[in-house]
Order: sequence, then C-alpha cells, then structure tokens
Amino acid sequence: MPHGPLVRCASLALLCSIGFLNPGVVVAATVEVKAGGDLQAANNAAQPGDTILLTAGATYVGNFELPVKIGAEYITIRTADRPGQPGATTRVIPAHASLLAKIRSNNAAAALRTAPGAHHWRLQLLEFASNMEGYGDILQIGDGSEAQATSAQVPFAIELDRLFIHGDRVFGQKRGIALNAADVRIRNCHISDIKAVGMDAQAIGGWNGPGPFLIENNYLEASGENVILGGSDPAVPNLVSEGVVFRHNYVSRPMSWRDPLLPTPANPVAAASSGGSLPPGQYTYRVVARVRVGSGTVARSTATADVNVTLAATASVRIRWDAVPDATDYLVYGRKAGGGTQYWTVNATAFVDTGASGTSGVAPSTPGDRWLVKNLFELKNARNVLIENNIFENNWAHGQVGYAILFTPRNQDGGCPWCVVENVTFRSNTVRNSGAGVNILGYDDIAPSQQTANIRITQNLFYGIRQSYGGNGWFLLVGDGPRNIVVDHNTVDADGGAAVYVYGGTKNAPRQVWGFEFTNNAIRHNDYGINGTDFGFGTEILANFFPESTVRGNWLQGGYPTRYPAGNYFTGTFESAFVDAANSDYAAAPGGILTGRATDGNNIGADLVALRSVTRNVVSGAQNGPRAPLNVRIATK
Repeated sequence: MPHGPLVRCASLALLCSIGFLNPGVVVAATVEVKAGGDLQAANNAAQPGDTILLTAGATYVGNFELPVKIGAEYITIRTADRPGQPGATTRVIPAHASLLAKIRSNNAAAALRTAPGAHHWRLQLLEFASNMEGYGDILQIGDGSEAQATSAQVPFAIELDRLFIHGDRVFGQKRGIALNAADVRIRNCHISDIKAVGMDAQAIGGWNGPGPFLIENNYLEASGENVILGGSDPAVPNLVSEGVVFRHNYVSRPMSWRDPLLPTPANPVAAASSGGSLPPGQYTYRVVARVRVGSGTVARSTATADVNVTLAATASVRIRWDAVPDATDYLVYGRKAGGGTQYWTVNATAFVDTGASGTSGVAPSTPGDRWLVKNLFELKNARNVLIENNIFENNWAHGQVGYAILFTPRNQDGGCPWCVVENVTFRSNTVRNSGAGVNILGYDDIAPSQQTANIRITQNLFYGIRQSYGGNGWFLLVGDGPRNIVVDHNTVDADGGAAVYVYGGTKNAPRQVWGFEFTNNAIRHNDYGINGTDFGFGTEILANFFPESTVRGNWLQGGYPTRYPAGNYFTGTFESAFVDAANSDYAAAPGGILTGRATDGNNIGADLVALRSVTRNVVSGAQNGPRAPLNVRIATK
C-alpha cells in the first residue's frame, strides 16, 4: 500500500477520507502480506501504529529484521484473524499452528532479529520454526555480541505475544529467544523442542540486556537451562538485568529426555556367509546407531551386546539388525569380543564383513547420547527479580548435579566483576520431580563477582525431590557466603541425607552466611537436617556458618531436638502431617503437627489453598487474575 508524505490510508475508506480532509492527521495502516509476499519490505515501510497482517498457514522464509522507526506507537506483525485463535490472555499451543502464519529461517541465522536501537514492535499470533539443523537463535531480541556495547544500541519496547516457537523434533534448537534488550514482554507463548547434545540450550536466554522483562504465562521447554539470565559477560559496561517479573509460567521438559536419543538396535544377529577372506575362528560384533542432531552434532545409541559367530572355514560374516527410527547411519564394531578393534560405517541395516580393514576404534561402553540437561531456571547476573506462581518440573543430574533452581553469580569470562544476583523473591511456586531443589552461591568461584544478597524463598511447594533423579535429594545448597537469605513457609518432600547443606572457606575460617532465616518450613530431617562441611549437623553448623541466624517454627520431621534451637518441631510421621502426601496433596492435615504452630500463628509450611489458587491454570495456560505490571522493583531486607 503506498503512503503519501502526510496521509496514510487505513483499511476503512472513511478513515482515509478523513485523512485527506485533514492532512495533519496520520492514520495507522493495515498492510497485508500474502503468501509469497515480501515481509521485509513491509517491515521497512511500516510506520508507528501500523499492523502487518500475514496469512494463516503461509510460510515466510528468510532472516527478517525489525528496523528502527521514529515514534512511540507499536508496529504489530500478526496473523490475520481466524476463528479458533487464542484470545489475549490464553497461551498458544501447538494445536493452533494451522491458524498461524509461520516464519522460518532457511539457514543458521535467526528467523527474526532487531536492528540496533529498534523499538516499539509487537509480534502476535505467529509460529516460528527451527533454524537449519537447530543452529543458533530463532529470535534475537537485541544483540548478545560486542556489536551491542552501548545503551543506545539496545532495542526496547518489544512485545512477544502468543508465539509458537519450536525446535526440530530430531535436530532440536540451540535457543528459542535470545533476550538482550530492554522493556520486553513475553506473554502467552509456547516454546518447545529447544534441545541440544553436548551444549547448553535455552528456551529464553539473555546476558546483554538491562531489562525490565515481563515473562508471563508461557510454556518453556528446553534441555540445558529452560531460562537463564547471565552466563556470558555483557558487552554493555556495568549491565545487570533487572526489573524481572517471571510469573505464571509452566517450565518443563519431557521425562523421555532422560533416555538416549536413539534406542539400541534390536535383534542383531551374525551368521557365516559365502566369499570373503576371514580365516576360521570366532568373531564378535556390536552395532551402534547414529543420528545427526543440532548444530552439526552426531549422537549415538548405546551399543548392542556382543553378537558372536564361529567360522569353520575361510568365509565372510553377515550382520543384520532392525532399523532404528531417525538413524542416519550405523557403526558396526568387530572383530573381537568386548567392543572390537575396528568399525565400519553403513547406511543399511546389514553389513558383510569380508575381511577388509575398517577404521581403528572400540565400541563405546557408556550409554547413548542424551539431550544435555542442566537446570530449569538460573540467574547469573540479575537484580530485582520476582519469580511467582510458576510450576517447575522434571530435572535430573546430567550436565549438572540436579538442582532445579540456581541463584549463582557468574563472571564467565573474567570481564564482568560487577555481575551479581540480588534482591530475588521466589514465592508461591511448585517445584517437582527434580534431583535437588535450590542452589545459592555467594560469590563466583571462577572469577571475581559481587556478593549474592537478599534472596527470599517463601510459600513454595517442593516435592518429588529425589535421589533417583541422579542428584543428592537436598532441598537447599548454600555456598561461599551469600547474605540475607530468608526461607519461610515452604513445604518440602525430599529424600536426601540433608535438608540444607552449607559450605565455604575452611574449618578455621568458614565463609559465613549472615542474615540467615529458616522459619516455618515443613521438611523431612532425614539423616542430617541442616548440615555442612567440617562441623556436626544442627547446632554446630548453625554456630559456625550461620551466626545470629533465626531457625524456629520449623517441622524437621524425625530430627533431634537437642541439635536445634528451641521453637522447632520434630515428632510424627511425614505422611500424617498432610491430607494425602502419597497423592501430592500437601495441605496440612486438620489438627495435625503443622496446624497453627508457625511463628505467625498460621500453619507450618506453604499455604496450599493459596498456592493452588494462583497456580491452578499454569499447566493449561489460561491466566487467572490480573496481568502483572511491568516496572516492578522488589525490595527485600
């Protein structure tokens, strides 16, 4: 649609005529880009207030940019209206894909990126598919490189609403959204199949954007860290991501990712065959399936058990096996037991060893490759963060030791001594099915950083925290002297030997944690309760690592009263304290050990009625309650 110097036509003729009568009025335009149309040209021509409509079901292929415009009205890129599209407060799901326009990169570069300093762009009701073989970022909101080294280059006022962003089922994807901007809102999105082998992958990852960020009512699925802020040194000096609200999100990954990507080839057999130059004797083979996955990586299956055959005369050996879905090729190892001494690469499901030499190598004895899993949510450089009303689930030890939530400052490459994690509130969340709970680190253990401070963990439910997921089953790990840690009114079902473990410094000079409050929590004591390095659990640990701490109003089930300050509780079975813990109902049993015994007169543990209310629609994605304000600052003591 052409635009005059002063008058721009909207879709209604009446508005256009008004514009001609009053040339001082600028009327927002609606521009349609049909299938096969030039989306980048529409982006370049758009003016503040415009809407660019894309065709549902059409695919727009390229590396598109959001350019800089003068003005403070949002330019919207969205799919044209179709019946059945999700409403303004409903999360998009994969079943909506046919109702959305698709944007896809055909190479390793992002499908869509912002120009330096771009602002006031809104993306709505769009599908973003994986890049070529899962390389790079699907969306780049800001630039994480040294090209964005000043505040003036940082994009701002960007809204991402009801986007379906996904990696490839086989190739995965390195990152869904690279979040390196200011004033960004990510709402009602579904981000899935963000996964990689041998490298971190994130649904949302940012390190060079100052915030504020509102991340609300999304499904976020990734293998490495589902969400991370920090972890690479920001190019903008003194930058800390701050003013973050992370609310009502469903943070998960499939439990099937615990298994190797490819099953072991089934039904391998070996038999003598005519021809060949193999002398008489016994021969042994193993078969491994392989598949190309993201970023050029090749993943393998677990090797089969030895398959044996005995030749009575000079001959060849034919080995065959069942096809493995998605496998791109196979390695056949032989000819000796225990993994062989050489291998052959084949594209079929059979191989004839005629006696010709293969490539030197021994069959792997370890399990097959898996998507690299680390944690669910991690802050490495962030300030003034509110994390509330979310569900975090399914985390296990693999690339890390199994903690679901990490507050751990990191000066990754030595160029960020200002990196810090401080003023964080983690409240009214559910964390389930994980090898361990929360990891808090006082200072970076690689390079200088600022001190972690003012962390509040309140009114949360942690359950299914199990050593069977490969972690230690601890609720809380505290190391290297953070300060002002408040842990209050949490309910925790964890099977590790310790409930809280602290470390840092030496026995003669432990790195102390000042301002530690552990109050009104319901948790199993198990063997050691509040424990740590160099000192006995309970009283000794508190005296040496947590000076002037407050530890009262807790139910440390099965613990030892003589090991803890007065005002804590220890008696009764864990199951008897709750309505139905076996079926994940952790509401306090009426009249039980938890009832009315907290220091504030309420029940010990989390308020499950309130928690259920604020998280009841997290899985479904239908928001319950008002939208979060954007510019929130969290004040903690």
